[in-house]
Amino acid sequence: MNINVLITTAPFGNGHVMVANALKNAFTNKGYKNVTVVDLFTESHPFITETIKKAYIKSYEFGEAYSLLYYGSEKLVDKKIMELYRNFGYKKLQQISQEFKPDIIINTFPILASLKIKNKKGDNIPVFNIVTDFYIHKLWLSEEIDKFYIATNELQEELKKMNIPIEKTVVSGIPVREAFEELENLSSIYKKYHFRQSKKIVLINAGAFGVLKDIKTICKGLCSNKNIQVAAVCGNNNSLKNELESLKYNNLKVFGFTKDIHELYKIATCMITKSGGITLSESLAVQLPLIIFKPVPGQEKENALYFEKKGAAFIANNTNELVNRTIDLIQNPTIINAMRNNMKKMYNKSSSEHIVQDVIDSVLN
Repeated sequence: MNINVLITTAPFGNGHVMVANALKNAFTNKGYKNVTVVDLFTESHPFITETIKKAYIKSYEFGEAYSLLYYGSEKLVDKKIMELYRNFGYKKLQQISQEFKPDIIINTFPILASLKIKNKKGDNIPVFNIVTDFYIHKLWLSEEIDKFYIATNELQEELKKMNIPIEKTVVSGIPVREAFEELENLSSIYKKYHFRQSKKIVLINAGAFGVLKDIKTICKGLCSNKNIQVAAVCGNNNSLKNELESLKYNNLKVFGFTKDIHELYKIATCMITKSGGITLSESLAVQLPLIIFKPVPGQEKENALYFEKKGAAFIANNTNELVNRTIDLIQNPTIINAMRNNMKKMYNKSSSEHIVQDVIDSVLN
């Protein structure tokens, strides 16, 4: 039996889109070809979305403002003002649904308009939410959601306390691209990027928008240690890339946005990063120990605290602490191995395949 699958996503960070595409590939691999991914925010209101996106990127400079928005909006979930958000994108989604006729809708971002979409019989179309963090904001929640796919057992307990029946929750992990789970010839990766296998590599991941702070100072601090090689990935931030390239350190390699970032994950000893849910899941897939820098209050702070509690990451709140912590970690293989073992226990392998199979079983039964 073929089914039409509509996957909704949003452009705030690269992660939601990556999860959507990972799920699409998993459906395709199982023989389900009628799968459409739609960035509902951009499709519905491109100008408003671009403004929100710029504000989202800017929010990394004003963590307290983002914190107020993030935690404050949780308190408004049951208030009338949230009806605006619940209707966001509804007309566009209705139009897409009339043309595509989805049998199921999967959200990789909390898009509540999907709950109002009906099929030609007038019945609600089943809706499945993929929660893309290690913390759950209340915007993801509604009694009408058919199932929630979540990252951890702890989240399942939290949802139980919020009166979400346990049969509606599946601890699946967060989907990542298949490339992160594939075995590779590491020697060929070292050669490809001209890294020496005899020296440890610190990967600095600034995120898709290149918003990680103080990277120039961090690179200077790390590169002064000649026993360390540094790979700095600047995402789409070209001015940051140019700034780092001007440093001209022999043990620093600078990258822009790269679709092959999984290769750098696999040869790195540890990674300095912001704590988005998908980046953290990718690091779990390859057991790459983390130093999380200045996590922004909100989901990223919650993610960081969870990983620190699990022994998979250290949090650093200033550049000195970050550089010293990184150098200490690089020089301590016992701690690195302990962190890798902790990450192995945390990781849910083949998350996309698990979710897709469960969704299909839910719909067909």
